[in-house]
Amino acid sequence: MWDHQRPSRRMATCHLLLLLLLFTCQRVKGEFSIDNISLTFSPGAAVERDTNVTATCHASVSRSQGFTPLYKFSIEKDNQELVPRTDSESDTFHYPIGAARVSDSGSYKCHLFIPDKSRSSGKETLTVTGTQTPQISVDSNNVLEGDEVTATCRAPGERGELLYYFFVGDQEVVVRQADSEELSVKLQLSNSGRNNLTCQYSIRLLTSHVKSSVSKPQYVTVRELALSVRLTISPSMEIIEADNFSASCVVNSPRRTETVSLIMGKNILSLGSGRVDYSAVAKANDSGEYMCKVEVNAVAKTDKKMLTVKELFSKPTLTFNPEQAFEGEYVRLTCESTNLERIRQEEIKYSIYKNNRLQPMGNIMGQMVIQAGHSGNGHYHCLAEAKSISKKSEVIVLRSKVLATKPDIFVTQKVILGQKFEIYCKSNGTLPITYTLFQGNKRLQNITVFNPWDEARFNASIKQKEHISTFRCRAQNDGSKNYSDSLPLTALVVEHLGKALLTTLPVPHNVEEGSELTLICNVASGTPPITFKWFSSESNKHLDTKTVNSNSSYFVIPWMERMNSGEYYCRAMNAANVVDSDRVVIQVKLASWKKALIVAICLLVVAALVVVFIVRYKAKRGKRETTTELSVKPASPKSDDAFAVNMSDTPFLNKVGVNVGPSVWTERPSSSDSSSRSSVHSHGDPNVEYTEVVHPQPVDPARVPLKKGTDTVYSELQTAPLDPSEHVDNGAVEYAELNHDLNHDLPEPVD
Repeated sequence: MWDHQRPSRRMATCHLLLLLLLFTCQRVKGEFSIDNISLTFSPGAAVERDTNVTATCHASVSRSQGFTPLYKFSIEKDNQELVPRTDSESDTFHYPIGAARVSDSGSYKCHLFIPDKSRSSGKETLTVTGTQTPQISVDSNNVLEGDEVTATCRAPGERGELLYYFFVGDQEVVVRQADSEELSVKLQLSNSGRNNLTCQYSIRLLTSHVKSSVSKPQYVTVRELALSVRLTISPSMEIIEADNFSASCVVNSPRRTETVSLIMGKNILSLGSGRVDYSAVAKANDSGEYMCKVEVNAVAKTDKKMLTVKELFSKPTLTFNPEQAFEGEYVRLTCESTNLERIRQEEIKYSIYKNNRLQPMGNIMGQMVIQAGHSGNGHYHCLAEAKSISKKSEVIVLRSKVLATKPDIFVTQKVILGQKFEIYCKSNGTLPITYTLFQGNKRLQNITVFNPWDEARFNASIKQKEHISTFRCRAQNDGSKNYSDSLPLTALVVEHLGKALLTTLPVPHNVEEGSELTLICNVASGTPPITFKWFSSESNKHLDTKTVNSNSSYFVIPWMERMNSGEYYCRAMNAANVVDSDRVVIQVKLASWKKALIVAICLLVVAALVVVFIVRYKAKRGKRETTTELSVKPASPKSDDAFAVNMSDTPFLNKVGVNVGPSVWTERPSSSDSSSRSSVHSHGDPNVEYTEVVHPQPVDPARVPLKKGTDTVYSELQTAPLDPSEHVDNGAVEYAELNHDLNHDLPEPVD
């Protein structure tokens, strides 16, 4: 059993150690930091040519104990990678630059890469000075005119992008670029004799070029070809139109097989081998430089002469008189040539053309008359001919002038009385057109319009509405001979609004809640359309806006509330001004039906009070008229004179001064007697009965004077509990103790 589990335990232990190792490695791997990286040059950042320079990258890295990172360095120059990533176990990387050249100058930068992290140094500039003097060589120092020579410029040991310059004498002839230390080109020397060749190179840096000195010259002798060409023109170098002339080119060469050409300006007149000829009748445009040219191996030999051809007669000119004519006017056309040579004016024949069609002539002097207008408009030119020489004039255009039409006079904006406004005048016709503004017969202002899209614009103002029709304008484009006047100006004149008045229906002091209120705004004067606005000044609220073509408008509030009380006003506006009315105070009164309801309620209350008063008054009056006597029953329980005293008005007795004594005990009468003699009222307590007691009149009126009316005395009667053994019919014994002195007057009741 133990041997069977042993491999499993070993495998588990290995797995645990492997996990621990991975965890440790992962932990060590992350515990480093790149603090800094720097780049330096040794022996310095500014050195001479051929100096051995070392660029050193140094990294400062903080790391955990026992961990050595793998450094990867790279170097770039002028933003281009110079050295790719290089693995190193050291924190310092050296890049050697042996025998430094100017091309090694530039801006260097060092980069460090460690897994998951990287950092770059700042830029450092290396400057290398000093160039060498290039060397030039040729493959031959003696060549024939037109032959090529190969020249080579060398700059041994130079690196970088080089630009080579080749010179023949002081003239730069070739510029080429190369990445090598030498360059060869082919040169064709056209100057016979001794030619000196030199070269120079420049090194291209990021932002500039550094040039070397010029090489020592190489001399090349060029031998001239035994070749020439000769030009002859006859009869002379100055001739007149219609004369015959000829030109000849002859090549002087042993072989006489070279190609020769006769050229005048940019036109080749004749081309051939050995000799060429050209002849023609002279014309004015034959004047100019003539050249004979022969080429051998890209070497050209030329001979040039100037020929002058005088005009037999000048180029004709066509004129109009007058130069500009209005429709209906007559125009004279004249064709004429001047500067005549060996010829008279009568020998020249003139023709006039309209739109390239020959027109009938009036006479041989080249004149004709036409009438300006639509039929006369067109493109004209003339032709002069003599001795087979024909010359054409320049083309001119005849467009008849159109008289200014009747101008339109108008305004583009509303005319407000008393304010400045602009009046426009526009007419059709040949420009320029002069416009004149009149008010009545008074000339106000002149304006001349030169562009077809412009209009005459005048400033004006009026003080009365009727003055608007006094304006008119005049248009003319033919001096003072012809003009056209416009109709009188018609435009809407906006008058200022007068005072605004706000009225109400009903009147302000007669507005009840729930009623309709109409606010009428009116202005005494002013030009419609008029915009009316109504406002409530209490809430500063805009109520309504209406634009109408009349001097008044209204706004209706259909239901007035007490909260609508306040000041109201209206505002009237038109194009001229804005006016506000005075404030009108509206006090919304209580509704009539509410008033009637309140009055009815008050009347009902008063009536109820009156009824109550009358009822009480009558009750009190009846009691005063009845003689108040206290009737005491005899000892016999069946005495019929006994009466019950109603004590419900005890409070009233107390008020009038009647002293009600202790309880009066009486024997309850039988049911028959009780119904006939007394009235018993039960008020909650079954043992208490109230009986009205009538006091008899005193015997002696002198002793007890009677008051007006009857005094009523209320006494409290207490009913003794009934003995169940006693018979009901036997009645009850009533005891009445009157706490009243019959010798004194009863108090007067209070009404």
